[in-house]
Amino acid sequence: MSQEFEDRFLGVIRHQLQGLSNKVKNDFSKENFENELAALQTDPVYEKFAFNRAEYVLVRFMGRISISVGRRLGEIYDKVPRFAAAARFNLTPEQIAPVLDGLELDIGLKFSEISLEDQQHAAAIFKKYTGADLDMTGLGIEIRYNFNPNDSSRLRKDVHMGELLTAEGLKPIYLVFSSISPRQDAIARLTTSGWTFLVGDPALKFISELLGMEIQTVLDKPVIKAEIKKIVDGIMSDLIKSHAFQQVVQIHKDEII
Repeated sequence: MSQEFEDRFLGVIRHQLQGLSNKVKNDFSKENFENELAALQTDPVYEKFAFNRAEYVLVRFMGRISISVGRRLGEIYDKVPRFAAAARFNLTPEQIAPVLDGLELDIGLKFSEISLEDQQHAAAIFKKYTGADLDMTGLGIEIRYNFNPNDSSRLRKDVHMGELLTAEGLKPIYLVFSSISPRQDAIARLTTSGWTFLVGDPALKFISELLGMEIQTVLDKPVIKAEIKKIVDGIMSDLIKSHAFQQVVQIHKDEII
């Protein structure tokens, strides 16, 4: 792994985790806590069921931060293959992630921009995992940590991206790393629009063999692992020290051993 790759990836980690840190500081603040509690205390439903209390404010805040963690981890995880692909095929950020009609592709491999040896390698990996010959002049790869689109707008964008890739001569292939998250109806719709899907272990093996590296090893690199732990330790400390958390601790301090 080159120093440039490592620096770029650490930049993504810092950006996403700093956003999470800012969210904790804002959501768990005194002002936000009091506003949320006031809203619960004036709501007739929550009042009837005794959820108009500080403890439930904290539950709501924790639920939101949990969702944010999942989204930001997904953003980080999705960026590893892009950086690795740029390094593996000696492509610029603009080449590896082209923007088509305002939509940014995760990984684009145009055979006109890579060596003959790399073209043959990409075609061989495609055939190994899809069972089909690559009949186009490159690959257009979308990557999702999980795949559960919850609105028609997202699906329309994916359908449109498939059309744009085909027009560019790139074979649309969708990699979904989680094997338990995909919505089969969405996959069926996009498959009919030209996408080839690989889900779970085949998706991970495909990208690992294409790039010549195990994605997980990037996150296990000591310098990256240490950076992540340092930032997350700070986030957890801010959460525990926050006004919202401490309000609940004070309410139940006599019960805490």
